[in-house]
Amino acid sequence: MNKRGRTKLFIIVSICLGILLISGLIAAADNKIEQVVEDKTHKEISGDVENYVEQFVENKGIGAEEINNITQVSFEDLPKEVNIENVGDTNLAIYQINYNQSSQKQDNLFVITYSVEKLQSQGDLIIAQDKREFLNYGFAGELSESTFLKSAAGVESSLDKGCVMMRSGSITGISTSLETLSGKGNVEIVVYRNGKAIQFGNTFMVSSSGIEKDYDVQSKDTVLFEAGDTISVYLKLSDGISLKDVNTLVEITTSN
Repeated sequence: MNKRGRTKLFIIVSICLGILLISGLIAAADNKIEQVVEDKTHKEISGDVENYVEQFVENKGIGAEEINNITQVSFEDLPKEVNIENVGDTNLAIYQINYNQSSQKQDNLFVITYSVEKLQSQGDLIIAQDKREFLNYGFAGELSESTFLKSAAGVESSLDKGCVMMRSGSITGISTSLETLSGKGNVEIVVYRNGKAIQFGNTFMVSSSGIEKDYDVQSKDTVLFEAGDTISVYLKLSDGISLKDVNTLVEITTSN
């Protein structure tokens, strides 16, 4: 082999060795991150959650040697940096990663992920930028026929009249209390949006006199409304039923 051929072969071998070296370093770094996450996590976690935390750390450009500890955050004692409301019995898990931002300063990152250990149905999660409000409807006195309920201002709603929404959002809950006086049958509280029933409300099966209560909730984005939409509430009675003092709250959730 001539000198030129040997030089070309040397360059090719050098490039291959370089690629292998870089691949080895990447694999070593990945293994190091994986080992650190496993070692620094104070509580045993599932493989799925561990992989998610590893990926999160890598995406943030945090080296394995910078990580001090990883701890699962209690929802009962949330750090001030984490602002999540109404989590309750949830399928979320939060992990706090403490690392060295520099030689003089430490910092924290918070990983919020689904907890496969406590995977449960959850339709009532509200984060900080979401806001809940309540529309008040009712009727003071006795009733024996179907009618639209009055707003908190004392104005009877209708297909065209009611509370006008100022922001877009969702109808997420409704509750009602009333007192039945006589009769048997159904009592329904029907919510209307722009004159159309939304198929979400309270229903009572009346068989005797007394106080009746009902409430229902649903996930955000199930029943949407836009700014300018009108929400009204209708009381529908079976024939022969009389009642009094109806109080209804319609919960809305907005995000701006």
